[in-house]
Order: sequence, then structure tokens, then C-alpha cells
Amino acid sequence: MTRTVMGKAAWVVVAAVVLFACARPFAKKESTDPASTTTAPASAPAPVVASPPLPTQLSDDFEDPTQIPVPGPPFARENRNPELILKSIPRDQGGNVDWVKAFKDSIVHPRESLEDPNKPLVPPFNFDIDIPAVGAMPNVVFPHFPHTYWLDCGNCHPNIFVMKKGANPISMVKIVNGEFCGRCHGRVAFPISNCARCHVKPKS
Repeated sequence: MTRTVMGKAAWVVVAAVVLFACARPFAKKESTDPASTTTAPASAPAPVVASPPLPTQLSDDFEDPTQIPVPGPPFARENRNPELILKSIPRDQGGNVDWVKAFKDSIVHPRESLEDPNKPLVPPFNFDIDIPAVGAMPNVVFPHFPHTYWLDCGNCHPNIFVMKKGANPISMVKIVNGEFCGRCHGRVAFPISNCARCHVKPKS
């Protein structure tokens, strides 16, 4: 009887040893490095950077967005909302702003200079130039008059247009690529896709 009990007890001890030996590799190992026993301080959260204010929030730099601003220095402080600024400006048949009509109707009053508001006004220069067109397209008539509402002679001459007949090899390819008329048209003036605005003189 005693031998049977002793045999069973031995089997229990063996089973316990085997179980302990098998489970030990899976137990979490504790680091012996003393530096790792100290808890690392939690990293500080990144500071919250506020988004830059919208133009409508810059009350000191912008005028009332519902009113057309009065022109004058400092020009950077004026309202730049195009929907407001251009709401009374006439449009051409293509829906683009018609600056010439706006000038003729006294809706806009270009300044002679941004740096010197007292610079005397130079009257527009009434001088047309005929430019022959290729193929069956009507010839182009370049009118200085509406261009000199806004521009000084030095804006175009001599860097864009040489002031000599035949010295400017103008072509539609060059205009599309931003040369000659393409320096402004399609950017700040009416697009070059509106052929009838320039090709106005039938070939004789």
C-alpha cells in the first residue's frame, strides 16, 4: 500500500517537473540590465501648431469683404476677393472680363503709377498697326489705344516688341508659347481662343 502511494507521488513530482520545464521557455524574461529597470519618461506630445488665419480673419489687413475697397496705398491691404471686385465688371461674349469696356464705361480708373499716385496721367495713344495673318484668316489690327489705358510704352518696347516694321516674327505658335501677345493674353487679358477679338480686318 505504502509502495503504491509512493509510486503515485513520484509520478506527480515527475509530471510537475516536466510541466515546469516545458512552461519556462515561454515565461516573460526579466531584463538583468539595471538601466532597463527604470521606467523611461513618456515623450512629450508634439505642440499643436495653429493653422494660419484665413483672409477673412485678418481684420487688420483686410477691409470689409462685402464692400468694394477704395483704391490707394497700401495696395496689399485691399480686398482681393475676385467675386466681389469683378461683380460689376462687364463681360465679353465668352464670359471673360472686358477691361476695355469697363474703362470706356468709367467703371475702372487705371492709375498712372503704383509708386507715385501723383504722377500725371498720360493720355492713351491712338495708333493702329495692321498685322497680316496666314491663310484665309482676317488680318489683325493691333490698337494701341486700349492697351495704353493700362500700359506704359516701356511695358512692351523693346523687350517684347521691337519698334521696327517687320522686326517681330509673330506667329500663333509663339503666342501660344507665351511670346509677343501671349505675354498677357491668356494670362491677364482675354484668351487667344477668342479669334474675333484680334482678326478683324478682312483681306482685300
